[in-house]
Formats: sequence, C-alpha cells, structure tokens
Amino acid sequence: MEPSIYEYPDVFRRAHMESPGEIPAEVIFLQQVWKRHRKRPTRRVLDIACGDSPHGRLLADDGFEVVGIDRSAAMIAAGRRKARAIANLRFYRRPIEKFTLPERSFDAAIFMSETFPVIVENSRLLSHLKSVGRALKRGGLYCIDIDRQDPVARVPRRTMWRERSARAASVALDIREFHRPVAWHSPLHSIYELECTINFPAGAVTTRDLIPVRYTLPSTLELAALASGMFKMTAAYCDLSFTKPLDKCRYRWTGVLRRV
Repeated sequence: MEPSIYEYPDVFRRAHMESPGEIPAEVIFLQQVWKRHRKRPTRRVLDIACGDSPHGRLLADDGFEVVGIDRSAAMIAAGRRKARAIANLRFYRRPIEKFTLPERSFDAAIFMSETFPVIVENSRLLSHLKSVGRALKRGGLYCIDIDRQDPVARVPRRTMWRERSARAASVALDIREFHRPVAWHSPLHSIYELECTINFPAGAVTTRDLIPVRYTLPSTLELAALASGMFKMTAAYCDLSFTKPLDKCRYRWTGVLRRV
C-alpha cells in the first residue's frame, strides 16, 4: 500500500499548490473577521485539522493562545517540533468528526486549507459541528475555508486531470492528479486522487491519496449549522474580501458561524 502525502509534513503543502504569502493573508483576514463579528476580544483559538499549524504559529506570534487538533500523528509531531519554543501553542491528536479537549472554552475556531468538505456523511458533519460547538463559548465564531467546487466536472471513469511539478525545499515533486466517478446518490461532488512522486536524494517515494469532496455551498453550510443546534450562519465571504459579491467568487469562500 502506497504511503500518504500527509506522512511528509514538509512536502504536502507544496503538493497542494499552497503559495507563499497565502497563509499570512488568511491569518490577517481571520483577525479582521473576529473584530468585525465579535464584540469582545478574541484571545483563544482552536485550529481544526491544523496539520503542522502554520496558521497557529502566526496567531501565537501575534499573542493569541492557540490549540491545534489533527488526526495525523505525523502532522502533530511536526507541529510540536516547529512550535517547540512557542509556549502559547499546543497540540492534540484527535479525529475531527468527534472530539473533546482538556481545555477551557475558546473564543473562535478555524478550519483552513479548504479541507472541511472531506467530512462527507451527514452524521459525521453534525457530530463535528456539535464537537466544535461544545468547545466554543456562546457567541464564539467558527470560520471555515471552503474551495469553490463547481469547476470540477463529474467523470464516468477515473480520468487524468493534470500533471505538474513542484519543489519543496530542495526536493523535486512530480504530481499527477485524477478525478474518479461518483454515484449519483452520493453526497460527494468529486473524488480527487493525488499521486505524488517525492524525489528524495536517497530514492524516490510515491504517495497516493483519495480525497472525497462534498459539495458545500453557503446555503448547505447554513442548513448544517442550524441542524446541529449549535450554530447560526453569520456571513459568507469570498476570496478573503468583505466586499466582493459571492457571484464574483474566483477561488474559495469563508463561512462564518456563530455559536448560539
């Protein structure tokens, strides 16, 4: 069985085409959202599906107290290693669908890097929202980063989407991306397959990941928030802008939920 790209924390973000400056811009935007939609200062933040928590490190540097959770042992280990000197950033290995934490409640939670739509089943989605809701103070905000998904075409069979190359530090990556068929009755919009050959000096390693993507719109997120009994949707912003209309969205949108 081929390994997962998520076993290589220093590689996976470049494989997913994360660009320099993207995360700092997201962190600035998040802080603007909190100031816009919370009457009280935001001090404690829960970073969900954090990976090695680059958002958390930047927030901690700005004085926030941050807790990151992720299901991947490799990511949590990398996060702890990179945050060794940061006292106000802590990590727990937890499944994102259902979790508890030995922490007092948070002012805000974030789910970044467009990963939220991998929660596919209704029961797991509601369980996730209830877990986040229990971790937040009443009135706390949950900011969710979601990719615009409509450009992805449905396919009748496994289909090559594109081939590309990238570099992570001094390591060359050869990347192949595929789309896979989805049953008509499935809540999935697509199944994204990422195959990455990492050309380490000691020898190449090929990883493969199948990433389910649930079709998530502002209206469906609003419905899930209400169904959870924990949240109401406060706003939806696109492309890190407070003024850009949703119908002009180019890349992704941010849903802002308020804990009731």
